Amino acid sequence: MEASLKKLRIKFTASMGLLSGILLLLLSGILCTAVFLSAELTSSTVLETMVDRPMDEIVDDMGRPCFLFYVTPEGTRRVSPAYEDRLSVYGENKEDIMRAAVIKGNGKFKCNGFYFRVQSEREQDGSVAYAVIDRTSDRQNLVTVASLVVLIYITSLIVAVLFFYLYSSYALAPVAESMKKQRDLIANASHELKTPLTVIATNLAVMKSEPHSTIEENAKWMDAIEAQIKRMNGLIVSMLQLSKMENVPITPADVDLSEVTEGACLGFDALCFEKGLRLITKIAPGIHVMGDRDALERLVASLIDNATKYCKAHGKIGLRLTADNRRARLCVMNTGEAVSEEDAKHVFDRFYRSDGARSNPDGNSFGLGLAIARATVTAHGGNIVCRGIEGKGTVFEVTLPLAKNSARKTEQNGSTPVNDSAALPADDDDSCLLPPPDED
Repeated sequence: MEASLKKLRIKFTASMGLLSGILLLLLSGILCTAVFLSAELTSSTVLETMVDRPMDEIVDDMGRPCFLFYVTPEGTRRVSPAYEDRLSVYGENKEDIMRAAVIKGNGKFKCNGFYFRVQSEREQDGSVAYAVIDRTSDRQNLVTVASLVVLIYITSLIVAVLFFYLYSSYALAPVAESMKKQRDLIANASHELKTPLTVIATNLAVMKSEPHSTIEENAKWMDAIEAQIKRMNGLIVSMLQLSKMENVPITPADVDLSEVTEGACLGFDALCFEKGLRLITKIAPGIHVMGDRDALERLVASLIDNATKYCKAHGKIGLRLTADNRRARLCVMNTGEAVSEEDAKHVFDRFYRSDGARSNPDGNSFGLGLAIARATVTAHGGNIVCRGIEGKGTVFEVTLPLAKNSARKTEQNGSTPVNDSAALPADDDDSCLLPPPDED
């Protein structure tokens, strides 16, 4: 798994680095193009102004030297009086510059290491006016900007690659968690299936060793095989349910959670009576949530079933369903040994079994029931927690968002009836089974 994650991190970093490189290159190109076009536009504007107003001295806002001269029909060059001082700064090069400008006529040219742009226009007297602007500083600025952009580009790309590599560990954390869950699922499922398969193989070997035995004589071996097949089927069904809740979006529908909870409690009345347990319920009517009815039925049944497994002999199981203006709250508690803080952190993990009295009491638990419960609650946008109350027992609390049309009733006014499977009045001690949401 570590090797796979490392490859994923490298691929993630490479792809994000490539994307960052393309974006930075695009921005760099836009910046250099903007600088170039700005210089071209301003120089063209200055030249047009000089040609239109040849008698005025035009000054470039960017400080670039510019001048204007005429060429008569006889071929004589004459500098405009307003620009004589500007042309003199070129010294012996001024004649070469004017000659190159006349040859070019319109456009860019280079002369003696200087870069210029010229625009010409014929006058009424037959002479031609040549407006020239020095572009040498533009070229130097563009080279400077390009060099700076390249440096920033390389630095930014290196920083981006390092950032994405470090960030990849956080970004791929869900992938790593998923891979870990998959690995653990395969390992734990293999472990759980190994025992029943071994039992089946052993019983079949015994039956084969006595080929002339009758069905009646092999009944105990066949019963053992059937029990193990049921056990494996239960494991597979649980794994499929867990996978469905974790990976397949639910189709929300209005569900009367009060009705679903009452139905689930009725289904456990006989089991509680058989085990000598008292099931005490307090269910507010008219609480509606949006979700999958079958999944919510399994959720409530799973919590009650879990409570019956870990409730002490002749103990009590309490269930409370209430609602406020935003959430439905389901609380299921059983008397007996309180779950420890450490176990409470892991009871919803796949295949988790705690040590001690709460560990697989019936021998048929796979450690998936509470994992399915958490996946169900999460798929419905809710939350589930487990906590132990010293001297009382263990409580599971589920909160789910209410449907918009829910009655949103609460039990704060004490109007919700208490039902006791033992058909006895609820005594004061029973209140511990219905703890308020804020109880620690």
